[in-house]
Amino acid sequence: MPAKHALLGPSSAFRWSHCTRSARLEEGLPDTGSAYASEGTLAHRLGELLLRAEYEGADIADGLAEVQADPQYSNAMREHMEGYAAFVGERMAEARTRCKDPLIFVEQRVDVTEYVPDGFGTADCVIIADGLMDVIDLKYGAGHAVSAEGNPQMKIYALGCLLAFDLFYDIASIRMTIYQPRLDSISTSVIDRGSLLDWAESFLKPRAALAYAGEGEFAPSEETCRWCKAGAVCKARAAYQLELAAKDFQEPATMDNVEVAEVLERLPGLLSWAKQVKEYAEDAAINHGEKFPGFKVVEGRANRRYVNETAIARRLRKLGFTTADIYKPKALLGITALEKLVGTKKLAELAGGLIEKPAGAPVLVLQSDKRPELNTAAKAAEDFAEEIPSF
Repeated sequence: MPAKHALLGPSSAFRWSHCTRSARLEEGLPDTGSAYASEGTLAHRLGELLLRAEYEGADIADGLAEVQADPQYSNAMREHMEGYAAFVGERMAEARTRCKDPLIFVEQRVDVTEYVPDGFGTADCVIIADGLMDVIDLKYGAGHAVSAEGNPQMKIYALGCLLAFDLFYDIASIRMTIYQPRLDSISTSVIDRGSLLDWAESFLKPRAALAYAGEGEFAPSEETCRWCKAGAVCKARAAYQLELAAKDFQEPATMDNVEVAEVLERLPGLLSWAKQVKEYAEDAAINHGEKFPGFKVVEGRANRRYVNETAIARRLRKLGFTTADIYKPKALLGITALEKLVGTKKLAELAGGLIEKPAGAPVLVLQSDKRPELNTAAKAAEDFAEEIPSF
């Protein structure tokens, strides 16, 4: 995988194609990264090794040892990546039913500079077989399921692969798949060659030109701002988040349900923005000496801690306290921690019926949530009726 990311990279295509001013606004800002990002990179490396061993006959012993030595490696990660390799194997088996010798490319570099200035990226896996090209993108995150339908990142990967192979192979359509093992999510969308090229010419190319030039418009939204590096200091985002506070809720004195719903819908984005601004300001003040009017840097609160636990325990025992008195009892690791240690499938086999998932407490979510709606008022009435004794 390339170390350098393009200004208009495929992974951020939704943002810069809708909020064209964001690309240049982000330029030069540090990529803070996260443990989740590095874990995803490690999982991708493992998935790549497994595919190269299977389809290229590569010796992966050294690479595998390096991955397994990483603190973020786990049996669960190995299990998920073996699942990814098995999925690719299923697509290859299907491809073999259409042609004798399908082609597979692992970590295929794509170049879309014909449509996107300095546009390049890497497709995780590409399979070509008699008119159909599969483009598969592995996402290891466990945050939320990503749809392949209308996904500009996937379309750019598909476009880059089409441009690379169209002269050599008769590709009529492209099947784009996002594979998310930790969410048990596989999203697939198919687009024909002509529609993809029309989209690239009529939408991608002009939007990319605006973004590269730093022109066009800001389009703040929860989706466009989610991973934007400039999110903490972007005035357009601040105005978007604060417009809710500017609404006139004074008459009548209490909000109606429509107004409450509007606040609820915007609340996650508002809280996320506030957290990002706070983190930015703290880093700027503590690590770079920036000054913010009305604020100062002080020593934070700290909890007391033992300098020498063994010596403390020894003295307590002399006073007559037992080991059970002074030490916490041992507890079994949580299910998620055990899954990382043992592997998700292996733990399910070992535990049998000893793990249960009780019904969750009712929560209020957007109508777009896939879970069925609960009729809590009716359920409460039913429970109340059951508690009334009959005479």
